[in-house]
Order: sequence, then C-alpha cells, then structure tokens
Amino acid sequence: MIEAAAALFAENGFDSTSVDSVAERAGVSKATIYTRYDDKAQLFAAVVRRQISELFENLDFDGTQGDATEVLLEVGRQALKLVLKPETTAIYRMVIAQTPRFPELGILMDREGFQRGQGGIARLLRKLSERGEVEIDDFDLAAELFLGLVIGRLSRLALLGLTAENERIELGLRTAVRLFLQGVQRAQSA
Repeated sequence: MIEAAAALFAENGFDSTSVDSVAERAGVSKATIYTRYDDKAQLFAAVVRRQISELFENLDFDGTQGDATEVLLEVGRQALKLVLKPETTAIYRMVIAQTPRFPELGILMDREGFQRGQGGIARLLRKLSERGEVEIDDFDLAAELFLGLVIGRLSRLALLGLTAENERIELGLRTAVRLFLQGVQRAQSA
C-alpha cells in the first residue's frame, strides 16, 4: 500500500491522488486502507515517514574518520547527497504544499527529518569536542548552523528545480566547513 501510495503521490501530487486509486494500484480494497489509516492525510504521512526513514538508511554520522575538516566535509557531502536527491525534493515540496491543511505533516518532517539529521551532526560535533578539536557550548545549535551553511541555498535551488554545478557545490561545501571551523576550533597553544 505504501509503495503504491508513494508512486501515485509522486506522479500526481496529493490532491490528485485518491484512496481509490491507491487501493487499485496496491491490489487491495479501499476498506483495507481505511483499517490502517483514517484518511488520505494519514496515508500520506505514512509515505513521508517511510521515505524519510529510507533516505536516512545509508547516512552514517558515527563512522566518519579523520580530523575535524575531513569529518565535516564527509558529513556535508552526505547531507548534500540526501538533500539534493529528487525523491527528497519531491517529498519536501508535497509536505510544504499540504502543511497549511495538515500541520502535523510539517511537524513530522521537522521531527523525523530535520531534527534527526541535526541530532546526528550534534553527536558528531560532541565527539570532535571530546577529541579537543572544537569548542562548542550548544551542540544542537552548532549542528543547525552547520547545516544552514552547507545545504541552505542548494536545498532552496533544488526545490525550485534548479541545480548548481558539482564544482560549485564542492567549493561551497569546503568554504562552509572552513567558515564553521573558524568559529568553533580551539585556539592552538604556542
């Protein structure tokens, strides 16, 4: 059901996808869908939840090795790869369009998407702090600011259907990491 719903939402959007069409594509009855989901919005929320989970499957904040620069470059590349995926952009567009009618979708996207990613980066920043490479008082805020530097403009471009060249993306990432580290690296003893 979720796969059929995901495909139909992606093809037709939220408003043009009916529970009947999902039932038909999934090969189940409409009643079967309504035994699991109260309405189309809950079905869409289940699709969003599953797709967010799939997007985060291969993201590894804990296994990244190297000094602070190497670690943050790798995490930045992972975050950009995730954010610039067409599937991610499609989900995000639909959630944005439906959040005024279904505010819980925005909450879901924030909690299970943005906060989850930010939490992984905060844990990584804590490890870098424990290794003495950075000095950070608020790991969650630092993670939020790091993500803003790395993905901010590029995610907005992706939502508009625009892209940047790979060289420009890499240059932006390297600059974002350098600027971030200038703000949080511990002063070196002489």
